[in-house]
Amino acid sequence: MTNRKIAWVAGASGLIGRSLVQQLCEDKQYEEVYAFVRSQNSSDYQHQKLSYFICDWNKLLQNPSSFEAPSREVSDLFCALGSTKKKTPNAMEYVRIDVEYPEAFAKLGKQHDAGFYGLVSANGADGKMPSTYLSMKKDVEHRIKHCDYAHAAIARPSLLLGDREEFRLGEKASEFICKLLPGNLKAIDGADVAAALIRSASSKDLGFSILSSKSMQGAAK
Repeated sequence: MTNRKIAWVAGASGLIGRSLVQQLCEDKQYEEVYAFVRSQNSSDYQHQKLSYFICDWNKLLQNPSSFEAPSREVSDLFCALGSTKKKTPNAMEYVRIDVEYPEAFAKLGKQHDAGFYGLVSANGADGKMPSTYLSMKKDVEHRIKHCDYAHAAIARPSLLLGDREEFRLGEKASEFICKLLPGNLKAIDGADVAAALIRSASSKDLGFSILSSKSMQGAAK
């Protein structure tokens, strides 16, 4: 591995993923940024450091050893993959996107000497609340923890604030109330989550860390 820093971002077309891509491109530590997307239609943001990589996630799951990565080496991986029950009503496909793809991404990074893995999970993924969604987040956290990265960080944001590609009426209705809530329940800007993960990647403190929603508030300022 050379001294130059190369980043891969999975889920690059989502709220946090887009912010990750933009902040990484603006960060002087990184010379190259590869945004993993499903189609070229997701590639609206342009930067001289940035390359879009159209990823067939099912191909990666089926044939990981023969999968061609966008670069031979990578420093840091950032994963913001995730769906919703409305967008993905099929339960098996939902698990594939929220659990299996992030794990496959982590293993691909390990094959290319990645040193850091940053995952976007969710507040409540500690398993104390009965929820299928949070159970999936707990499962993917467990899997990433056992991918044996020397340095990994799990971000657990509360309700996300920011401009999404799709309108979510329920979340919009909750934003006002959630902005007033205390601690980890307070709504958080997607840019803060991205900034906290990038900051964690630059930390000299190795190991596995959990970034609470409260601790990430204001990270992008």
